Amino acid sequence: MLFDAVKIFEKVYKEHGDDLITDSYIPADGEYIIVDPYQDDFTITNRIHIKLNKKTRTIDFTIDDIEFIQKADYLSRYLDSNKALSDKNIHSNNYLTFFVKKENLHNGKMTNEIIEKYYATLKNPFIKYSKPKSKKLYLSIQEKIGQPDIEQIEKIEAWIKNNIFNLTDKDTKDKTYLKIFFKYDLLTYQRESERYILANIYNSTDYNEVIGERTYGLPNDNMGLNAKKPYLENKTRKITVPYLLSVEEVLMQKKFFDFLANLVAVSKTNIYVDEKGIKAYTNDEIPIEDFCGYYLRVKKGKEIEIHDFDTIGLYKAIIKPLDLENVLCLEKSNLQYNRIHKLSTLKNIINEIFFSKFLTTNYFTDAKDIRINDNILKRNLLLSRTALFTWFYKGSNQNAWKILNNSSLELIKGSIKNGYLLKASDQFNLRCALKKYFEGGDNMGDILIDVKNKLRRKINQNSTATIENDNEYNFAVGQLTSYFISLSRSKNKVHSLANPIINAKSDERIKEELKKLYKKYNYSINTSSTRFKNLFAMVSSYEPEDKNNEDLIIAGYLHSNLIYEKSDKGEGENE
Repeated sequence: MLFDAVKIFEKVYKEHGDDLITDSYIPADGEYIIVDPYQDDFTITNRIHIKLNKKTRTIDFTIDDIEFIQKADYLSRYLDSNKALSDKNIHSNNYLTFFVKKENLHNGKMTNEIIEKYYATLKNPFIKYSKPKSKKLYLSIQEKIGQPDIEQIEKIEAWIKNNIFNLTDKDTKDKTYLKIFFKYDLLTYQRESERYILANIYNSTDYNEVIGERTYGLPNDNMGLNAKKPYLENKTRKITVPYLLSVEEVLMQKKFFDFLANLVAVSKTNIYVDEKGIKAYTNDEIPIEDFCGYYLRVKKGKEIEIHDFDTIGLYKAIIKPLDLENVLCLEKSNLQYNRIHKLSTLKNIINEIFFSKFLTTNYFTDAKDIRINDNILKRNLLLSRTALFTWFYKGSNQNAWKILNNSSLELIKGSIKNGYLLKASDQFNLRCALKKYFEGGDNMGDILIDVKNKLRRKINQNSTATIENDNEYNFAVGQLTSYFISLSRSKNKVHSLANPIINAKSDERIKEELKKLYKKYNYSINTSSTRFKNLFAMVSSYEPEDKNNEDLIIAGYLHSNLIYEKSDKGEGENE
């Protein structure tokens, strides 16, 4: 699949060249110094400070020489510290530039001897490429681009040694870069970049094979094969390395990973590749059009790492309509009740209402690093995030409701426990919409209207009636529980008192807990309260046919209480 993705990238790259990468390339934070090498004293013509805005994930692209810096910096970086030209603290790959962390200039990690070794390697590359296969590969490169310009290298070396330690404060602890550019034309930069890149692009030249006149080797991207990792080898083959690429293929794969690095730099870690091209999204975004192709989830580690790679048969941005209804008849809500057609809209609602906006920022965060104090929220986020990610970003909802059915109920109970009744009510309304969407069946809003009308009539009668079915009973249990807790004279009512009833596994336990609440609060109940007497008597005498319906118990608890409801005369019972 990676091969196919790179092939699609190659088509786009052939249209735009390196501009596809450098136009969106964001240099690392630091100070960028441009030197004119055509003047005798190598005059500094510009000093630029670049800093990434962490909120907007961008830099100031209007500063002078920024386009040159983007292109030259991209061409001049070493691949990684293991492939440094000489010392790993010098991060540049050619004589046209000199990259170093500011703090290393005065802490002993950078000396004239280290600088001299760097330029000695540039003047004589065979110091680095001494192994037979490395030497052979470098010689083939040198035949195409020529030998190093030793005279020019020595002039630049002298300038660096005379100036580098004076360009920053000696007491600095600045961890950002100091990058020096000698402003030659970009073709020269391209040539010297190739001198380094083509010689180091493979994981190790030890794995190189020459077939005919072409060299094939093991790529370095997302591959760490070495003597310490023999399990990555294919021991049943004559050539045991996982796969080999030609120089042209591995160079294109590198550019693909460089392109991905630019996307990661602006937090676009969800990559979609199809015949039309490549699109990338942050965790707050998902495709707004149907998609069929490859999905990549990437992350910045020591290199760009592909953490997930999948084939998407059909991603539907427009879903079958989901009706979000105010089944609890809330007067105040954080939800907008309407028909939802877009998966992106539903994703945002689920993220906000169920997960307090923590979901989209924690799909792949290690559990120990998730900063959530609510243990119920954290636990259910961890349980749900994989299935929800698969639904929102890959279009497959196969396990979404199976997981969310349990998690949404736990989250509602958690909100009730913490006393967040408005939040619990919004969560309940959303849960009902999702349940109808995935399971079908009767509409919860219609069920509650029917149940409320019947109970309202019965509790206002002079003689005690009977509950007709389990739906009425479960809703009535929630209403009675809510009523008891409302009698508490505590400044902050503890809604966790409802937990034993909401979580009860048997009707016997429900009735036992209701008796406890009655004994606890009966001193506050008016003996003339007809509504309470009728409701309590009906609940106490009813034997349910099926197991407890948690949804209806919660609905009864969160709904406005019928005992306090105003009568036709405009007054409610004064309890």
